[in-house]
Amino acid sequence: MQKLFWALIWIGFAPTTEAQYYYSDLIGIRQVETKQQRFKTLHVRQILGTAVLPTGEVQTDFKESYEISFQADTLQQIQLQAGARTNTTLIFSNNGQLAEQMEKRAGFTSQITYSRNKQGYIDRIENRFSDSLSEFQQQEIHLWSYNATGSPLKMWRILEKIDGVLDSTEIQLTIDSTGLVTEERSFKRGRETGFFYYYYNESGQITDIVRFNSKFNRLLPDQLFEYDAAGNMTQRMQLTGSRDVTYLIFRYGYQTNGLLSEEALFNNRKEHQGSIRFSYLFR
Repeated sequence: MQKLFWALIWIGFAPTTEAQYYYSDLIGIRQVETKQQRFKTLHVRQILGTAVLPTGEVQTDFKESYEISFQADTLQQIQLQAGARTNTTLIFSNNGQLAEQMEKRAGFTSQITYSRNKQGYIDRIENRFSDSLSEFQQQEIHLWSYNATGSPLKMWRILEKIDGVLDSTEIQLTIDSTGLVTEERSFKRGRETGFFYYYYNESGQITDIVRFNSKFNRLLPDQLFEYDAAGNMTQRMQLTGSRDVTYLIFRYGYQTNGLLSEEALFNNRKEHQGSIRFSYLFR
């Protein structure tokens, strides 16, 4: 059983050579803020996650809990899995925007801060992370710029390594007539190093994130999304596999109030691999 719940609604960023930056930095953060606002509106104070095996048995070596402060300006997560503990804290501003994210686990620490321009759009994300076990330390900065209507146009990703060496990548975005991002292309030293295409439904929700996959030598969706009539995501498919084109399938169930009730994982053959079921305590 793997960590499922925040894989969807809490998306930070980590050092990587290629990523869906528009999705992870901007859309992902909006998803986090929307979830936190729902917790605040419904007066949620605690969330408990229980891992259930395909047989129906509870996985006893997995525990997950979330504590939401009275003002809903912090969310604290504790996850215990096979004896390993991860502590994560999210801090929100007075208007509900994500301001800081901290994570600690077995020698690893990460602190991410989010800064915004006068219009309220994220213009700087700074991540300082270190791993004492491998003596690794690094800082990553994302600098976002927008057009006059608030659509993102460009991002600079800057890595500062432990030896002080800087490594930068330019991310260029293409937007359509409605202001939605349709392409994301990365450049290093003037040479294109990767691209993604974004597709949407009539409600403006992302349905496909597609890129050229060099492993399979063709365009393939990295992620596919489905939604219900209320706008809740009901399924997410994530590309995986080393020899064949295979996907992990995440399916989501909701309570009538819109809170997530279950997240189920299926393999490429649509075989159930396990679930996390959520219960809530209110103020």
